[in-house]
Amino acid sequence: MDTKEQEILVKAAELFSKYGIKSMNMDDISRQLGISKKTLYQYVDNKKDLVKKSIELHINHEQCCMKDVLNEEDNAIDELLKMTKMVGSQVKEMHPSIIYDLKKYHAEAYKCLTNHRNLFVYEKIKRNIEKGVKSGLYRQNINPEILTRLYLSMVNVILDPESNSLSDFTNEEIYTEMVRYHIKGIASNDGRTYLKQKFKQD
Repeated sequence: MDTKEQEILVKAAELFSKYGIKSMNMDDISRQLGISKKTLYQYVDNKKDLVKKSIELHINHEQCCMKDVLNEEDNAIDELLKMTKMVGSQVKEMHPSIIYDLKKYHAEAYKCLTNHRNLFVYEKIKRNIEKGVKSGLYRQNINPEILTRLYLSMVNVILDPESNSLSDFTNEEIYTEMVRYHIKGIASNDGRTYLKQKFKQD
C-alpha cells in the first residue's frame, strides 16, 4: 500500500466515524478528501471496497496500538486500564450509526470487524484475565473463558445501535463504566486495594 492510498483510507475512516457510512456517497467523500472521484477510483473499486479497506486499515492500526499498550512489565489491572483508555478514546469519536451501517450494507467489512473482536480482542482479554489470576490481583475461582465471552458480549451491547436502554449516555461513558464493573467483579482483595489506589491517583 502506497502513502497516497493509506492517506485516503485513513481520512475516509475518519469521515465514516464522524458522519456514519450510509450518509456519505463517493462525491461527498472525494470532496472532503480534496481529490477528484477519478483519483479516488484509482485506489478503490467502489464504496463497498473503500469501506472494507478503511475498516481493515483501522483494525490493523488498533491492533498495533493495543500491542504497544500491552507491556509485559505492567500488572493485569494497569494493562486493562490502559486498554480502556485507548478504546474509550476511539469509541468517543464513533458515529452511533456506524455499526448498524456496516451490519446492514457492508457485510464483508462487518465480518472483518467481528473477526477482529472475536479473535484478537478475545485473545488479549483472556490473556489479561489469566495474567491477573496468576499474579493474585484477580480472584482464583473465576473462569477466564466465560468471563472473556461475557466481556465481549457487553462490548457488543455498547456498540449495538438497536439497544436503546443506554442511549442517554456516550459510548465512552458506557465503556469506561463497563470495564470498571468488569475489574471490580474479578479483582481479589489485593486487586481491589490496588484499584482504589489507582482511582485515587487518577
